[in-house]
Amino acid sequence: MSFSRTLLCSLILCFASCVSAQQNAQRGSNLDGMWEGTMVVGGIYSNEQLPMQLYLTTKGVYIEGRSFVQLPTGGTLRMDLKGQLHGDMSISMVEVSFAGDPDNDVMPEFNRQYQIAFKDDLWNPRLVGFWQEVTNEVFGAKRQRGKMVLTKKKPRGA
Repeated sequence: MSFSRTLLCSLILCFASCVSAQQNAQRGSNLDGMWEGTMVVGGIYSNEQLPMQLYLTTKGVYIEGRSFVQLPTGGTLRMDLKGQLHGDMSISMVEVSFAGDPDNDVMPEFNRQYQIAFKDDLWNPRLVGFWQEVTNEVFGAKRQRGKMVLTKKKPRGA
């Protein structure tokens, strides 16, 4: 009797974890597409904002994409991103390479890493989070940090 009860409990736990993993992967597909908003620069409490876009694609819990930041000079900084969607619907991403081309020679001063909460709302999905400069001086006083808020851009005709 004890063995069958243990087996039944094990099967239920296995089924529940599979369903949970599948739901997270399905919810992650809602990340796919263009996100638009602003990035706060000059510190977390700064009022200086730059227009920002993220184009994201998901493969299970893994995320790839590209960031577009409109600079005050009129240029656009483009960076390729990689990251992961976690079970609590938080996202960790890092800029992995400069996405320059003949029309884009704006080089970044530093790479960023992102910690984002995915607010998967049916009517108003949002990405809300923080970015910080990737550096060896983790607690350095001059380390660049900021906030970001983006909303999902609706496809044309939607």
